[in-house]
Amino acid sequence: MEALFDMHCHLDFAENGESVARAAADAGITALCCTVIPSSYVSAQERFAGCGNLTLALGVHPWWVADERVSEVDLARFENLVQDAPFVGEIGLDFAGDRRASKKRQVEVLTRLLSAVNTAGDGRVITFHGVRAASALMDLAGNLGTFAKNTCLFHWFQGSPEEFGRAVSTGACFSVGMRMLATEKGRALAAVIPDAQLLVETDSPAQEGSVWSADVWGQELANTVRSLADLRGMELARLRELLARNSERLLSCSASGL
Repeated sequence: MEALFDMHCHLDFAENGESVARAAADAGITALCCTVIPSSYVSAQERFAGCGNLTLALGVHPWWVADERVSEVDLARFENLVQDAPFVGEIGLDFAGDRRASKKRQVEVLTRLLSAVNTAGDGRVITFHGVRAASALMDLAGNLGTFAKNTCLFHWFQGSPEEFGRAVSTGACFSVGMRMLATEKGRALAAVIPDAQLLVETDSPAQEGSVWSADVWGQELANTVRSLADLRGMELARLRELLARNSERLLSCSASGL
């Protein structure tokens, strides 16, 4: 059975997530499920207890910050939960469209989140969302020592070539999905991600309350891997081995003292 790794999904969005997780395990799918608010992380821990193929990350999504769905209670809850959370995400900044109006608030929240990570201890795996904000995100995370102290992952990187070069130099990984590969810019970046920093993702399902299936999930991952192999001029078997090695390395990470 072919092993497949999804390093950025939202399985907790699926109405039938529990049954999908079980079927995915049978299909050889291992995944990092990022949450968007602390209450979702807590409920996901309960829903997916015993699903060894699924790793959960504690998140505060910038979209939820921008539209004021993130409260002081949520931030305090993050600060408490992160003490025992080896995986954090997704967190970040999004200055696209109307969300730019909340730029100041987003920066304040991300500063607080990363400061809480620093207080909790080094060695976490952090998944970043950065849209029209890659430089601002890297400035903030760099100043707080986030890249040096943790393993970081940029999901669906959308910055400029210059920002991409800077992101590569941080040592962070990059998860690539079909939506990234659907654009000329995305393909150009995906083609040159260093081997040791390359991962795949689905970012699916896209909406809360969705009905999903392990078959659709597996097919999307397989299509992504094949497309990446063609794009990078690699043998499919070699790319699968590379992705498995990179994914397993990140999923085996745990924060010191946890």
